[in-house]
Amino acid sequence: MTRSAPRLAVASAGLALLLTLASCAVAPTPRPATTEVHGFDAAGAAEVASPALALVIADEEGALTLIDLDTEEREEFASPGDVTAVSGDGRLIYRALADDAGVEVTDTARWTVPHGDHTHSFRGDARSRGTLGGTGDVRVTAGEQRASVAFGGSSLVVLDHEELGAGLESADPVAVMHTGPVVPFAGGLLVPADGAVAATDLSGAALDASAPCRDASDADVTRVGAVFACADGAVLFTREVGGTVAAEVIPFPADAPPATDLAGRTDRPDLAGVAGSAGAWLLDVRQRRWTFLPSDVPLLRAVAVGDDDSRTVAVDAEGRVRILAADGSVLARTEPLLADAVSDPALRERVQLVVGGRHAYLADPALGAVHKIDHTDARITRSFDDLDPSFLQLVG
Repeated sequence: MTRSAPRLAVASAGLALLLTLASCAVAPTPRPATTEVHGFDAAGAAEVASPALALVIADEEGALTLIDLDTEEREEFASPGDVTAVSGDGRLIYRALADDAGVEVTDTARWTVPHGDHTHSFRGDARSRGTLGGTGDVRVTAGEQRASVAFGGSSLVVLDHEELGAGLESADPVAVMHTGPVVPFAGGLLVPADGAVAATDLSGAALDASAPCRDASDADVTRVGAVFACADGAVLFTREVGGTVAAEVIPFPADAPPATDLAGRTDRPDLAGVAGSAGAWLLDVRQRRWTFLPSDVPLLRAVAVGDDDSRTVAVDAEGRVRILAADGSVLARTEPLLADAVSDPALRERVQLVVGGRHAYLADPALGAVHKIDHTDARITRSFDDLDPSFLQLVG
């Protein structure tokens, strides 16, 4: 998951998009922008033949830069300001404003929706969607074309991507106590509180599904369901036939160091997280199974690729990127390209890693760059320079 810079407390989310659409075929060329595409509000975007991938980078002042990964063109679409935190949900970028002035929502207008054995991708013009009101620390958690924007520990707003055209005022606040990430799921919410995670409806009223979860620290929505990282393992919520929600616990092996953060590629079934100083955990959500990936050098970040080989991309404490096999063996590695960043405690917290279908993207705060790395052989295929990466996200 994305890490914080000293000034920016960066939240992130596991980023999976699981919206069911009406039956249709993928368009071979961009379609004209319309109000509705395939039965839902595309907010003025056009459908395109393949994902319009881009990186979004925020600097320490909260200014946003978008880098198109096809053309490599850059667009600055939010100016520096009095910003205390930057978060994202895979499409929307959220800037928490100082003095409890709310959260500014910027739409990158690039996103992809899984649809059975294919996907639908959209692209429009990036623009501000306005500001959400609220006070307290901000935490954004993504799920199913929605995001919860939590303020403090007692209130939140559920922002539905489909309803962006109606304006942010259409997002109603929900009064619910929470002690961790709140995930929109199956038309309701998954809320951690009092040592458990429970399913609620959108008003905060409790439903039947719940499971114990001590110290819920992170949450991601995978192809299988929503996963919470807990002190004793993980809790998985799935949608059953008929729309009901079921919960189950996936405990760590006995006496194992926990993984407080889990991360994986969007809409894939695997997650990974650092396990103390000994290596990383790989969670196969389909099999409900943890696998320990030992490492001879402590790891700082770990993200699951979620492919057939169950690979994991990791950054070690010497500044190398490692491509790990399902047994923890190193398939490929870079030179210590982040040696300067990992040697400085302040910069080390700003090292961020995100993984796409073919490449991993690594923020290098010491060099002021983002490296594009082929995660089949650990080759650095491109470095984007002249940046101040305090927040990094892949959109499209």
